[in-house]
Formats: sequence, structure tokens, C-alpha cells
Amino acid sequence: MKLRYPDYYKDFSCIADRCEDTCCAGWEIDIDDNSYEYYMEVPGAFGERIRNSIKEYQTDEGDVYECHGFLLADGKRCPFLNESNLCDIILELGEDALCDVCTYTPRNFLEYGNAREISISPSCAEAGRLIFSSREKVRFTEQEIPEELGFAEGEEELKIAAAVKEARDRAIAILQDRETDIYQRIYNFLYYAQEVQSCFNRNEAGQNLFLQMKGEAGEKALCSGKETSAHFTYFQKRMKSFQELDCINDEWGCFLERMELLFLEETGGQKRYGDTFKRFIAYMREKDLEYLWEQFMVYYAFLFLARCVDGLNFWGKAQFCVCSFLMVRDMALERFYQNGESFTVEDCVDIARIYAKEVEHSQENLEFLEEEFLFEEIYQFKALCAQII
Repeated sequence: MKLRYPDYYKDFSCIADRCEDTCCAGWEIDIDDNSYEYYMEVPGAFGERIRNSIKEYQTDEGDVYECHGFLLADGKRCPFLNESNLCDIILELGEDALCDVCTYTPRNFLEYGNAREISISPSCAEAGRLIFSSREKVRFTEQEIPEELGFAEGEEELKIAAAVKEARDRAIAILQDRETDIYQRIYNFLYYAQEVQSCFNRNEAGQNLFLQMKGEAGEKALCSGKETSAHFTYFQKRMKSFQELDCINDEWGCFLERMELLFLEETGGQKRYGDTFKRFIAYMREKDLEYLWEQFMVYYAFLFLARCVDGLNFWGKAQFCVCSFLMVRDMALERFYQNGESFTVEDCVDIARIYAKEVEHSQENLEFLEEEFLFEEIYQFKALCAQII
């Protein structure tokens, strides 16, 4: 089978106790069945400590997910995260003793089309630094590995997988077209995704008809310079959606509260948002930081677009990419304002981390947003295009 990953993936290494936001705290830690069976057999006092730190989830009959997890300590810390922010399981038993969640975080995996794709999530600050620190276009490595998928794929499934991958790769190429303004590229990305979805809806996947559209996405120019009142109205509606997410991390809730106090305050919030929006857009262009939005969009396009291989909802995945950009940009406005009209790569790393932890790692939040994108007018094609710039 093939293995695919972005070029920065090979440079990732956990920085352990030097991390400013450990992934060993703040959320539930599930234990896969194989690790659970191993933990049940660990001898001695440390084995007893492990077993006393495991809880059993209440699950519906036939639930295929893990049924066990660790009992979290104060601050939602893993019970094996010691005072030095090092893992006692690794110190006592070695890295091979980690459960799957701890072994693979912050990696994302997707298997389809006789291939495995891996990315690293900006929910990890160190991964975010790799994603956002380089101005170079992200390249993707593909290599053969001596493994097989754990499931069989038929001819039709392989054909669909090939079509999805080709569409995803072309979407990324649109986002990386540096001859074009970044906001026009995001518009082109949306336009292309809509056309791909139309082809899928007509059962043309695999016939490569949508692959002839290279260049067509830019036929319509993106309209910019809208009244700031329109941007503010869209911002209000976006905030309403994202405020309804299940808050899995206090940092997210605090950030939204600051945004609300700053931009939704009745007497001056709208003007403050509009003025900050204009100055931030100009600042990012002047400081040559718009490449951050390219890297952000490419990350989410690689991560999410191919997930439509089941269900062929390519447009829905593209909606998620663009809505994520819009929300993170709103968060960046707050940071820009609080910084005295300054914004750095490290600010982008931090904001993307907070967003990814809240959204990427919560199936409930992903499903909620999918429903919002499906039914709310603000997330349809014309409305999304109007929000880009």
C-alpha cells in the first residue's frame, strides 16, 4: 500500500515536558482494547496503579468504540502525567506500553484507495510550528510500504477513491497558486468544490469529467471592498454557530468570551470589529503574512476533503475548510486588537491550536457543524464567498 504525508511530518517529534500545552491533559483519554488487555496483566505495584486508574464507559450495546479510559486527575490531567510533565507509563514500561491514543496523537490517519494518509494536527503547538513557520509551499510525499489495508476494497470503491484523491489534489493546487491573491484562491477553491460535488451528484466520479476544470474556477473575480456592516452581520451569525459547540476546553470558552466582549458589545462592538477587520487585512498583506492562510487551508484540505470517500460530500468538507478559516481569522482579529495591532506566526500557531482542540477532536462538534453547514443560509456558496474578503 501507499503512504502519504506532508513534507513537514517527518520533522515532527514530541517535545514532552517542554510543551506549553501538553496533550496529556484537558480531555478524555480512551484505551483501546489491546492496550486494556495488556494493562490488566502488568505485574507489581505499577500494574495495580494502572488498573486503579481505569474506568469503564457506559456504552450502547454493539458500540464499536473503546469502552475504557483513564480516570483523570485535577485539571483533567492524565493520572500518569507527573509533576515534571513526563509520562510515568513511559518511564516505567517504555513507549511501547502506551495506548493507541497516546501513541498516535497528534497524528491524523485516513485509509482509502489502498493508501494511508497521515497528517499532524495544529492542536499540538509543536505541530503548528511546523505547519506555519515555513513560507514554502507544502509538498506531499508518497511511498510504498510493506503493509496492506485492514479491509478489502472493490473496483468501484477504488475508482471513487482515485476520483476523490484527484479532486482533493487539484483543490490543494488551487490554494497554492501563488500567482493569485489568497482570497481569490479561497473563492476558487469553493467554486471548484461546488463543481466537483455536482459531478459526484451526477454519478460522474471516476469519469474524470470534473478534472477538466483546471483554470475555470477563476473565471469570476471575487468581489471585495464590501461594507463592514456586511462583514459584521456574517460575524454575528458565525459566532452564534460556534458558541453552540460543546466546550471541551476552558481556553476555547474564554477566547469566545473575549471576542464577544470586544466585538459584540452593543455600543461600540460593530465599529470596533469593522475597523479591526480593515486594519488586520492590510497588516497581513503589508507584513507578508498571508501565506499563513494558505498553509492553514492546505492543512485542512488535505485532512478533510478525502474523508468524503464515504458519502461523497466533497462540498461539505470544503465548507468545513473555509468556515474554519473564517472562524480562525475572527479569532486572529481579537488577538491582533489585544496585541496593539500586531500579529505573529506564534499567534497563528496558538489560535490554530485552540481551534483544532475544540473542533477537530470532538466528534459531537464536527457533527453539529456539519448540520449547520447543511441547513444554514450563511454557509451556502454565495454567502460563504461574500465572507472571504
